[in-house]
Amino acid sequence: MKTIAEDLKHFYLGLEDNEPYFYKNKDLVTHAGIIGMTGSGKTGLGISLLEEACIDNIPSIIIDPKGDMTNLCLSFSELNPDEFLPYVDENEASNAGLSREQMATSLAKTWQEGLSDTYQDHSRVKLLKNSANYTIYTPKSSVGVSVALLGDFHVPNIDDEEALVSYIGSISASLLSLLGIDVDESSKEYILLSKIFQTKFAKNENLSIEELITLIVEPPFDKIGVFDIEKFYPATDRFKLSIRLNSLLASPGFNSYIQGERLDIARMLYDKDGKAKCNIFTISHLNDNERMFFVTLILNEVVAWMRTCEGTSSLRAILYMDEIFGFFPPNGNPPSKTPMLTLLKQARAFGVGCVLSTQNPVDLDYKGLSNIGTWFIGRLQTSQDKARVIDGLSTMDGMDKAKLEREISSLNKRHFLVKNIHDSRLRIIKTRFALSYLKGPLSREQISNLMNDKKQNLALLKTDKKQNFNQRPILAGDLEQIYASVSGELSGYLMGEAKVRFYDTKKGIDAIRKINYLLALDDDELDWRKASVGIKIAKLSNENLNANYADLPSFIRSAKNTSELKKSLKEYIYRNERFGVYSSLGLYSNENESKESFLLRLKEKCDEIVSSKIDDLQIKYEREKSKLDDRLIKATAKLEKEQADMKASGISAAINIGMSLLGAIMGGKGLTRTTASKVATSARSVNRVLKERSDVKLSEQSVDNILAQIKQLQIDFESEILKLKEQYDIRNLAVDEIQILPKKTDIYDEKVVLVWK
Repeated sequence: MKTIAEDLKHFYLGLEDNEPYFYKNKDLVTHAGIIGMTGSGKTGLGISLLEEACIDNIPSIIIDPKGDMTNLCLSFSELNPDEFLPYVDENEASNAGLSREQMATSLAKTWQEGLSDTYQDHSRVKLLKNSANYTIYTPKSSVGVSVALLGDFHVPNIDDEEALVSYIGSISASLLSLLGIDVDESSKEYILLSKIFQTKFAKNENLSIEELITLIVEPPFDKIGVFDIEKFYPATDRFKLSIRLNSLLASPGFNSYIQGERLDIARMLYDKDGKAKCNIFTISHLNDNERMFFVTLILNEVVAWMRTCEGTSSLRAILYMDEIFGFFPPNGNPPSKTPMLTLLKQARAFGVGCVLSTQNPVDLDYKGLSNIGTWFIGRLQTSQDKARVIDGLSTMDGMDKAKLEREISSLNKRHFLVKNIHDSRLRIIKTRFALSYLKGPLSREQISNLMNDKKQNLALLKTDKKQNFNQRPILAGDLEQIYASVSGELSGYLMGEAKVRFYDTKKGIDAIRKINYLLALDDDELDWRKASVGIKIAKLSNENLNANYADLPSFIRSAKNTSELKKSLKEYIYRNERFGVYSSLGLYSNENESKESFLLRLKEKCDEIVSSKIDDLQIKYEREKSKLDDRLIKATAKLEKEQADMKASGISAAINIGMSLLGAIMGGKGLTRTTASKVATSARSVNRVLKERSDVKLSEQSVDNILAQIKQLQIDFESEILKLKEQYDIRNLAVDEIQILPKKTDIYDEKVVLVWK
């Protein structure tokens, strides 16, 4: 069976004129759109594209409103019926007149034959299965891996003021949509929330949902524009908004909003082994407001992460949305539209390829259409849909509308018209057979079983120790007390801060870190090992008289000053804090750069090295092949000449002998001396023919040898490329972690305060 050769730079998507069609993955940085009515094969094409990304170790963020993309987790290495059986629907089998077991057998055969027909087999399924780390996330649900929708709103790493304003606006709009409030950028609610976020982020302070509720009632500013806050948005109205947000906080299902993994895009690209992550966020179980909130949230996080990356022309990651309907409309301005348009306009500079899929082109904003470089057009249902696509495509390279109309109207199922701005040809392809089993949306139980090993037992931080609340304690000494809550029952925490310099001249490292610790005071001894790291507390007040206070441990109550507390903090930092630097191929991680982010940069360097070395190999291969081609041409010409000469000499010798003998017989003179001489001369010609025949064989052998050398050269070339890919596959590279220890003299500006919250 003919198989395809895996190529680092190309996605195998289907067949064109029954030959493999390859799509350059770097073309995806100019984004792609997949359009086709139900049953056109749109989902299969999308899954095939994502499978190719997984095989090439390219991470993907997949937003799955319908639940179909979870099928990426259904890759069966052996393609036997037992692997299909758990996913066979009994009703579907019954409707086909089969048992579940018979249906599984039929599906296994279908997939085996389908893969074989498109130059694939189960070995490629194994390759896919082992190439990526697959996770199904289920926001606001514990069925898959949970995602925290609400919690702390972290300060985005965005330097551009206009981009920050856009980011804040999207957060504010999505939060209002979650509350069921119509989003209007001129509304008081929108402006107030945006101003609160802007004020907090300007101070480099994170914002929790609890603090946001408080700040709505008591904003950290006196004016909005030229108006006093009370005139612009009276306290009674602000209180009503805070009640709505608080009702969400107090609802029985609120825990599902805050439990699970935080949306940290940088950590969702590669695992610690350098394997690309395929992140599937299925949101079919959410209501419309929750879907809008989540989609806006994740798009904003992608934008924020993207701006921390260096520019690149290669494909760094894929953002795929399976059904764009309602999230990027031509009319209206839902919260998701702004970050999506930002990605379509700017993501290409950072190597992020967006792929949007929809049943109807009228679902897409026309500005978005102009920013998409590749279109995969399948069967369309209405003339309006066809007209919208034709109008959009005909503006590219002055294409003929009539030709487009004919091509689109004649498309069969699983056939797509491909228009790529990087390719002058208009192509029609038949999608390859998906390596994954296209079951359709999975049940809750099936998702739970698939993700059973990945589920994390995330829980809210809580203390089981019974608190004794009373009046505010009076402490001796210089221990400062600050308040992170305005009322209620407050518990005590120690907040420790210090600056640490990590210095190593040989490794070129000189970094200063400001480290924060927050330690709950629920033990009778000081143990910084139990502290949370990197927690920032917003200081609201130095005095709070309207609260009850938890009792404090004796070592705090009896402390005369903070010197011992600072000393213990410094000692803990000296013994435990390290500055970790990842290193590989002469590349070092930056300060505060996670291993996943470092691996992302390392992969880009590997891609550059491989690309450069392949180019060098290509030049060497073409030079050697050119020499062999020249030798082949000469050897072939020599062979043809010797074959012609041998043929001519053989005919001439035979004619001479025959004529001599015939003359002797017909003349009745017998074999005279003259005739014998002629026969002898002709015999010598026969000997020359025999020698020439030997020369022909030698020439034939020479041609065969050259052809064998050309074949071996091609084999060696492909082998060298494979070795290069394996050598520079980040999954095979050793990544060293260098630990820099601080000196005690490089730990300074220690500070310890008591926090009530």
